[in-house]
Amino acid sequence: MIPVGLDIGTNYTKATKDGKNVTIFPSIVAYGEEKDWSLKGEEKEVYVGEEALAIIQSLENVEAMRPLHEGRLMHQSYMELAKHALKVLDVKPDVVATGLPVKSSKKEREELAKDIKEQLKTDVLIFPEPVGTLAYMGIDTGVCVDIGFGTTDIVVLGHMEYLRGDTMLVGVDWLYDNIEVIIRNKAGISVTPEELTKLLTTPDYEVGRIRGGKRITISHNDVKDEYEKLMKSWVERISSRTKLILEGLSTAIVDKLVLTGGGSLLPGAYEEFSKSFEDVAEVIRPDDPITSNAKGYYTLAKILLEEKGEEAKAEEAAEESKAEGKKKGKVKKE
Repeated sequence: MIPVGLDIGTNYTKATKDGKNVTIFPSIVAYGEEKDWSLKGEEKEVYVGEEALAIIQSLENVEAMRPLHEGRLMHQSYMELAKHALKVLDVKPDVVATGLPVKSSKKEREELAKDIKEQLKTDVLIFPEPVGTLAYMGIDTGVCVDIGFGTTDIVVLGHMEYLRGDTMLVGVDWLYDNIEVIIRNKAGISVTPEELTKLLTTPDYEVGRIRGGKRITISHNDVKDEYEKLMKSWVERISSRTKLILEGLSTAIVDKLVLTGGGSLLPGAYEEFSKSFEDVAEVIRPDDPITSNAKGYYTLAKILLEEKGEEAKAEEAAEESKAEGKKKGKVKKE
């Protein structure tokens, strides 16, 4: 049986069919206006992933949708991204394992499971988002703080059972929104989240637009000082909420304190978070915080499929034994 690990985040979609190689593309679905010309000989109403990103960076009259908004699921765009992921992977899975924010409602989870089963023709497993990273790292008891684009999710597990958790409507977007205001005030241009990521993480990177017949650009150095101040305030906000969740917990649980998600890779964020928790526990991070949830979902799906396979074999063996017993009993009577 074929499992797929699927992590559809607000900013990027990550998917794997082997638990090792991960396909990544922007979590964007774009609905554009009809064009006067189509140079590729085809008309498209919906653009997904890299195509959608290229369009919204080039044109201003395009409606772009993300799969999550303020921690809530946007079903139409989510399913378009899920279909695209399976198309890119070139796979027809028996089960798709995915995640939703810790505080997503039971109704949301049930509706998503129904949509995936009906539209993708596959079984589905849904986990609290950070559980994927803990599974990937082989941790069954611990804490994971997953700083995504739209939300930060905190989960506490004890022997792979959910103990407590929370979803904060504060993710990388809070930081980016504030930086974009600074860029608009300085240069009068707007930038996409993908461009902001490169701007903050790549020293020589520049973002440019044509405005009033002139080339307007902004560089890493133009925003780095403001970024550092905002980043420290942002990390403190997330750390404070996490400490409230941890209050009263056994130190044996908190000994494994994991920081993951794209936010953990922003310059200085991991170091600042570690400093905030130096009196609590050592903060660890997976080797690739971007793909660790998807890989973990795959691992969990594979384990559950194997367990079901063993159960099915045991039931089959029991039925065969029962049938053999009846056959022997019949022979004795004769």
